[in-house]
Formats: sequence, C-alpha cells, structure tokens
Amino acid sequence: MIVTVTLNPAIDQTIEIDALVEGDTNRVASNRWDVGGKGINVARVLKELGYEPLACGFAPGDMGRMIEDSLLDAGIGCEFMFVPGETRTNITILDRTSHVHTVLAAAGPKVTEHAITQLRSSIARRLRPRIETWLVLAGSIPPGTDAGLYVDLLGIASDRRAKTALDADGQIVAQVLAAGAAPNLLKLNAHEAGRLLGSTIEGPDSALDAARMLRSWGVEHVVITRGSEGCVASTAEGDFRVPAPSVEVNSAVGAGDAFLAGLLFSLVRHHPWSEALVTATAAGAAVCLTPGTALCTAADTHRLETRVRVEEVQPPVVV
Repeated sequence: MIVTVTLNPAIDQTIEIDALVEGDTNRVASNRWDVGGKGINVARVLKELGYEPLACGFAPGDMGRMIEDSLLDAGIGCEFMFVPGETRTNITILDRTSHVHTVLAAAGPKVTEHAITQLRSSIARRLRPRIETWLVLAGSIPPGTDAGLYVDLLGIASDRRAKTALDADGQIVAQVLAAGAAPNLLKLNAHEAGRLLGSTIEGPDSALDAARMLRSWGVEHVVITRGSEGCVASTAEGDFRVPAPSVEVNSAVGAGDAFLAGLLFSLVRHHPWSEALVTATAAGAAVCLTPGTALCTAADTHRLETRVRVEEVQPPVVV
C-alpha cells in the first residue's frame, strides 16, 4: 500500500505563450488547469501506471473539495482533512519559443492545530503494521506550520513499521534530519541537495558524492535527480548513475513527482533498485512529452523504459 500526504495542495494553472515579452501585453495561446501538489501528483502517476494509492492531506475550501472530487473521478482513493481558507493557485507561464517556464507559487492558507491532530490520527489509522506500506511525504508545508509535522508523521510511520519517502525542499529536509527522523528514501533534485549541503553540485560524480554523504546521515536510500541529465542513487543495494533518455520537452513541470511515483511503483513490488530506477527515469522523462502541468502516460513511460540504461558504480576505495 502507498499512502501519499500533501499538506499544501494546489490548483495548477498553466499559461502558454508563444514568446514572452516582459513589460508588454502577451496573448495567451493556451490555458490549462490541473489539481496539484507533490503528493497528489505522485498519487496520480501511480494510478496511471496501474497502482491504487491512497491520497491524504489537507484540502482547504471549495477548491479543496474540487481536488478530492477530481481524484475520486479518476478512481484514486482519498482521505483529506477539509480545512478553512482556500486552496492556493500556482501559475506556470510557459514560453513556447525558449521552453523556459516561470512558476508563481502561492503560499496557501494556515491550518489549525485541531486539523493537524486529525491528520495525525487519520494517518495512524491507515498505517497497519501487518500490511507493508509506504508513506510518502512530499512538498511544501502550510504557513504557520514547520517541519515538525513531517517529523511527527515519520515517527508514526516508524512505530507502525511503515517505510517512508520524503521529497521536500532542502530546508525542510535539514530540519527533519536534525530531529533524527531520517526517512527510508530521500529524493531531492540537485539544487535542493546543494542547498542542504551548502555546496554546488556539478556533474554526476559530485551528485553521487552528495547522495553518499546524505546516506551517512542515516537515510537508507538517497536519490538525486539532475533534470535532463538523469539521476544518481546511493542505496542499500549499491550506487547507480542513470542518464535520462533524450526527449522533446513540452513542459518538465511535475517530472520529479512522476520520477518518485515510478520509483515507488517498482519498489512496492520488490523490484531491485536497478529496475526501479529505469521506471522512475522513464516516468520523469515521459512528463516532458505532455503540455503544461499534465503528467505522464503509462504508454509513454513503458516506451521510454527501453531507452534507459543503469550504470552501477563501485563504492570509493577507502585507504
């Protein structure tokens, strides 16, 4: 079972413009709306790949109910806490000429301590020690809340013998690790990993060194994605480098979420890491073929899997 948690969901609006001109009137070529938030995106991709996840988290206001309705219509199980306020709207402006996308991310509403207590109880009920479960904590946290909520949820998962995956900004990850609440799986992009470690990550060797360092902090598996350059992973099964297949990019928004979904889709089936990284890399690349904040299709993912090659890297020799 895979349970995704989205503490700060969003409605994602994608505006496509032929060529963005700053300070001038720009005509919109297309306008698209999708339900979003990293955990929700992971759940959507898992469903597309053929897995039945459970999506949990906060759902503020009328838009929050619309998000749940949309997921239920897609056949995705939900257990959201409805809270006051209104779900944030994130706006992505995509320049079709330069392929550069600019994101305007809203903060979202505050949540009450009562809602947080309800969420903790809901998650605790869903994590049953006798059923193998992954708890996925992904994305930002609401204003007025700190990383302590992620720490609490990781503790609940540990008590119930659930495996955990964390995908969040470096500052949140730093607070979680400082509290001694290391997840089983940590997924970061190179920029987030660099901020977390206070260094610049350039090239696959530098990224793999960073992943190894993060593993030394108590994380069982660390994956660092590098956009069009692929990813590296330092895991309990070994270290890996995976170049991404070359694709024509429409939009890369949500590629990291699809990557994590593809990874978990394989790991929950007990596939080896060398295979899980193939599915993850293909799913992330497949997102780039779709417009705006649309996510990958299963057909594109399976087609791209045949073009992904995983290289196992020997650990450094300690003298």
